[in-house]
Amino acid sequence: MGRSKLLGGVALGATLLALSAGSAMAGGPGSDFPPNAVPGKCYEKVLIPPSYESYTEQIVDSPSRTETRVIPAVYGEELQQVLVREERVEYITMPATYRTVTETVILKQASVRTETVAAVYETITERVMVREAHFEWRRGVPKDQRPSDPNHYKVLSTGEVLCLVEVPAEYSTVTRKVLRTPERTVQIQVPAETQVVTRQVIDQEARVEKRVIPAEYRSVRVRVVITKERIETYTIPATYKTVTKSRMVTDTSFQWREVICADKTSYTAPPPPPRPPPQGGGYGKDCVDSCTGPTAPGGMYGSPTSGPRPYVESGPQQVRVTPQRVRDMQSALGLRGYYSGPRDGLFNGRTQAALSRFQTDRRLSAGVTSETLLALGVGQP
Repeated sequence: MGRSKLLGGVALGATLLALSAGSAMAGGPGSDFPPNAVPGKCYEKVLIPPSYESYTEQIVDSPSRTETRVIPAVYGEELQQVLVREERVEYITMPATYRTVTETVILKQASVRTETVAAVYETITERVMVREAHFEWRRGVPKDQRPSDPNHYKVLSTGEVLCLVEVPAEYSTVTRKVLRTPERTVQIQVPAETQVVTRQVIDQEARVEKRVIPAEYRSVRVRVVITKERIETYTIPATYKTVTKSRMVTDTSFQWREVICADKTSYTAPPPPPRPPPQGGGYGKDCVDSCTGPTAPGGMYGSPTSGPRPYVESGPQQVRVTPQRVRDMQSALGLRGYYSGPRDGLFNGRTQAALSRFQTDRRLSAGVTSETLLALGVGQP
């Protein structure tokens, strides 16, 4: 198998030499042959990934906008006088008023009458002496009652004692009338005859009065508007943020590189180039196993056994989606600003949306195609 590859490489080299020597278009612009090819050397067309540079840019985080807001009304309370009953006029009949009067009424006028006053007698009782006091001789007067004066007693010869005893005066009670006041004529003042009379008299006669009844009010708390509801319009300025972006300096391209051609006796395939990091944007290779001919399974651009190979230019072809390939696409899309999620190798909706936006901007076919991977700079294993 290695010998057939070697022969194919030799045949390709011979063909390239013949074309470069015999054709004016060999190596010219638009040709698919190495420019300035040297006979006896092997060349390979390799994929050159795009190069990027980082730069900072002020972008609008939120654009300026005009907003309106409704400022609600402010209410308060105040005391107000509410009319309960209006002022009115009433005509009122005032009855008569009476008062009690006490007065003295003369029934008979005072007069003077003449009267005869009869004599006034007084009945007095007095003692009148009937017989005056005197002395008498009396017998048998006790010794102790005998007068001491010897001239007033005497002893008879018979032994009887005669005493001169004083006989008191005798009186008699006599009742008689004595004139005290003689008969006379007097003038007597006869006072007037009066009577106290209590009666009701009219103090104020009945009348009709006009009375104005004032209006009646009541204090109530009323909710009043302090400030009315209003609409305010204000402008919110735009806000900016600084973002770090990457931009493509050189796009994905193919270049012809000189490779070491194996001899006819031995063939050793060169080791595959290392896979660049995801931010490199793709996978490139300096050489494949050997310069193979068009009849090899990998075409003229690679070996079917090992290492990544460049995409053939035969139109978009659907490729198999693997976790590693998804991680490579996520890294490439992130460098171009289409994807900001984790590099987890999951071909989820977020990754598919970022890929769809990239394909729309580049006008590529939908799906994971060789054309899309070529535009992303992702090598096809």
